[in-house]
Amino acid sequence: MKTTLKIAGALLMFSTAAAYGLDMSGAPSAPASAKSDSSPPGAVTDGRTTPSTLQFRNGLIAAGIDPDAGQGKVLMRWLAKFASDPAWQVALARQSGGAENFWSAPLSADDRLRMLQLLKDMAMDSQKDCHLPPAAGADFLAFARTSSPRFLEDMMQILEISINSAKSPHPQDQYSVTDLLDADARLNATPSVAPGTHGYPPGACGALAFSVDAIDGLPEPVRQRASFEFMRMMSGQKAAFDTVLDSPSAYLDDAFDERQLPETLRRHLPADGSRPLPYSRLTFEADWVNKKTPADNAAFRNVFINRRNNGVIAYVATAQGWSDFTLSYGIAILRTQVVARGSDLTQRGTLEDEAAMPAAERELVPGQSLDLVVPQPSAKGVKSRRCEIGQAVPASTIFPSLTGSAIGLQCTDTKAHGKNESWHSVWLTDYNIAWTQSIDDEDGRTEVVIRNVTIERAPQ
Repeated sequence: MKTTLKIAGALLMFSTAAAYGLDMSGAPSAPASAKSDSSPPGAVTDGRTTPSTLQFRNGLIAAGIDPDAGQGKVLMRWLAKFASDPAWQVALARQSGGAENFWSAPLSADDRLRMLQLLKDMAMDSQKDCHLPPAAGADFLAFARTSSPRFLEDMMQILEISINSAKSPHPQDQYSVTDLLDADARLNATPSVAPGTHGYPPGACGALAFSVDAIDGLPEPVRQRASFEFMRMMSGQKAAFDTVLDSPSAYLDDAFDERQLPETLRRHLPADGSRPLPYSRLTFEADWVNKKTPADNAAFRNVFINRRNNGVIAYVATAQGWSDFTLSYGIAILRTQVVARGSDLTQRGTLEDEAAMPAAERELVPGQSLDLVVPQPSAKGVKSRRCEIGQAVPASTIFPSLTGSAIGLQCTDTKAHGKNESWHSVWLTDYNIAWTQSIDDEDGRTEVVIRNVTIERAPQ
C-alpha cells in the first residue's frame, strides 16, 4: 500500500485544478486583446457571473495549452461544467483543504469502486510514469500541458465523483476493525506478479493497477471493505492494522474475549471461577535469537491474561510493527491472528470443530502424541498439528521465578504449501499455558531467550 499512498498524495492536485479553472485566479493574465469590449460577457448564474467560454480559451492559451488540442478540449468541457453549477462551487470550496478533505468524503461502495477503476486507468497511462505534482498548490496547468487527454479525463471524473458526493452526502459506511483487517489480509494474500509483467507497467504505476485489480477480484462484502480501507488510507487516516498496533491490548479485549466466540464453542467452557489460577496477568520479556539470520533477532513481550478463572487464557505477543493474538482453552487454540504491516497480516482464525473442546484439558502423558485441530482460516495454510509429549522438569529450569512443572511438547504443523514448521514448547502446569522455546522453519532455528517474567497475582 505504500506505493499507492505515494500516488494518492499526489492526486491532491484535483481540488487545486478545479478551483483554478473556476476563477482562473492562478492563471497567467489573458492577453490584452482578450479583454477588449468585444469579449462576450460572462454568464449569470444565481446572481453571480461565471467565466465565459472565451475567457476559458484565453486562459488556457495564456498557460500554453491549445484549447483545440486533446488536453484543451478535456479542460474546456470540464471547466465549463464546473462553472455552470453553483452547487459544485460550494462543494469544491469544501474539497480544497488537502488530502484529508478531498479523499475523506463518504462515498457509496459503487462510487469507491468506480474511483478505483479510474485510478487504475490513470496508472496504466504510462506517459507520466507516475510522476505527479506532489500536492495541492502545484501548477496544475503546467502539469496538464504534458498530460494525455485520457489522464486528464480520468482526473476530472474522479473529481466529479467526489464533489457529487459532497453535494449529496452519503452516510459513512461502518465496518469493524476485524472486518477491515480481514479484507487487508485477503488482499495481501493475492498472488503477486513481477513488475512489468501481465500487462502492468513497471514501478509504482504497475503496483497501483495491480492493487486495484486485486481489490476488484475479491468477493463481496470483502471487496467493499477493502475499497473502504483503501480510501481511508488515501485520506491520511490510519489503516486498521496501525490502529491495532497502536493499542494491541484494546484489540485483545475486543476480538479475543471468549464471550465473542460462537455459541457452539462457548457452551463447552467451564463456569467463571471454576478453574482458579495464581495470576491475573503473566508477562514474559524475551528475545528471538537466530544465528543463521541475526538481522531478524528482536525483542518481544508476551502478555498472558486470566480474565475469569475459567480455564481460558488470552495472550498477545508484541514486537516492533507486529502483534500475535491468541485465545486458548487448555491445550486447544480457540482463536488466533497475526496483525502486522505487509504480508504477515493474517485473517482471524477461529476453531470450527467443537469436538476438540472436551479434550482440551486432557492429561499430558509422556510418550503419547496429540493431534490438534487448528483454527481456520489458518496462517500459512496450516491444516493439522501433531505434538509429541515429553518429560516433565521443574518450571524453574525455564525461568527461576516460575513454579510447578514444565512438560515438553514437540509440535509440527503440516502446511498446504511450503516447508512444515516445528517448535519445542513446554506446558507450564501452574499457569495453564504453553511457552515456546524454539522454532524450526525456513529460516533455520530461532531460540527464545527469556529476560524477565512478571507475575500479577489474581485478586483474593
